[in-house]
Amino acid sequence: MSKTKLTPLSEEHLDMVLEWRNKPEVRANMYTDHIISKDEHYQWFEHIKSEKTKRYFVFYIEQQPCGVIGFTEINQNAGTASWAFYSGDTSIRGVGSKMEVSALNYAFNSLGLNKLYCEVLEFNDKVITFHKKHGFSVEGIFKNQHFSKGRLWDIYRLAIFKKDWNRLSIELPLMRDNKFGPGKTFTHQFSISKEQVLMFSEASSDTNKLHIDDAYSREYGFDKSLVHGFLSGSVFSKIFGTLFPGEGTIYKSQSLEFKSPIYPNTELNAKIHIETKIGNRLKVRTLVLDKDDNPAITGYAEIILPLETA
Repeated sequence: MSKTKLTPLSEEHLDMVLEWRNKPEVRANMYTDHIISKDEHYQWFEHIKSEKTKRYFVFYIEQQPCGVIGFTEINQNAGTASWAFYSGDTSIRGVGSKMEVSALNYAFNSLGLNKLYCEVLEFNDKVITFHKKHGFSVEGIFKNQHFSKGRLWDIYRLAIFKKDWNRLSIELPLMRDNKFGPGKTFTHQFSISKEQVLMFSEASSDTNKLHIDDAYSREYGFDKSLVHGFLSGSVFSKIFGTLFPGEGTIYKSQSLEFKSPIYPNTELNAKIHIETKIGNRLKVRTLVLDKDDNPAITGYAEIILPLETA
C-alpha cells in the first residue's frame, strides 16, 4: 500500500501550489475563480500562516506531492472545522479518495474534532456524490447563494461526525477490495427522522395518518406513528448506489417483507449478504434489523456490479 502523509504548507511549496490552484479545472470549482497572481498568492500565505483557525497541508503519496488539503474555521471548543481540497495530479489513480481519507483521519484523530463540514457548489455534483461515499451527509442547501458563469448557483453544505467516521473507516477497506463474492457482508447503521417521514408522505402522496398522527396510530395498537415501509426499504438503494458496491451499481430488483413496525428516530442496522455471483450479477439477501437484531424488513435484491469492480 502506498504511503501517504500531510506536510504543513511552507514557502517552498508556494510556486507549485500556485500552478495547481490556477489550473482551469481547479479554479472552476472555487468561490474565487480568477487567475491568482504570485503576489496575491504570497500575501495569502503570509496571512494564513499565523492564523490559529486555519491549517493547510500538501498531500504526498510516497515522496510525490499530489494536492492541497486545507482546514479553516477550526473551533476547538465546539470541535468543528470546515475543509476543502484539490489535487495537483489527477493522473494518479485514487488520489481523491486517499486525500479524503487522510483529511478525515487528521480532522478526527489529530485535531480531535467532533464534526467536519464543507461547502460544494451545485454544479460540482461529482464531488457532492464523492463526499457522500465517504460518509458525509447534506445538512442544507443555500439557494441561489453564489454567482458564477453568468448565473446564480446553490451551495450544498455537507458534514460528517466523528462517530460516523469511526464506523466507516473500518468499512471502507472492505468496500474497496473489489471482491464481492458469495458470503461477503456489509452493515450500515441508520435511522429515519420524523421530518423525513413527513417529506416522504408529501413526495409520495401517502398521507395515511398511521405515518403522521401518534394518537391515531395508538388506536391501532402501535406505540406511535410508523415509518413508511418503502421509505425504510430505500436504505438499500443508498447502500448499493453509494457504499457497497458503490457508484455505478445498477439496481435490478428488490423484494421487501415487513416483519415489524419501524418508528422514527429508532436506531437500525441494514445488513447485506451476498448469496450468489454470476458474472457481474449478484443476488443479495437484504435485512433491516432493530437494536436487538430482530428483523424488521427482509428481502432479496438483484444488482449489477459497476464496470470497474465486475
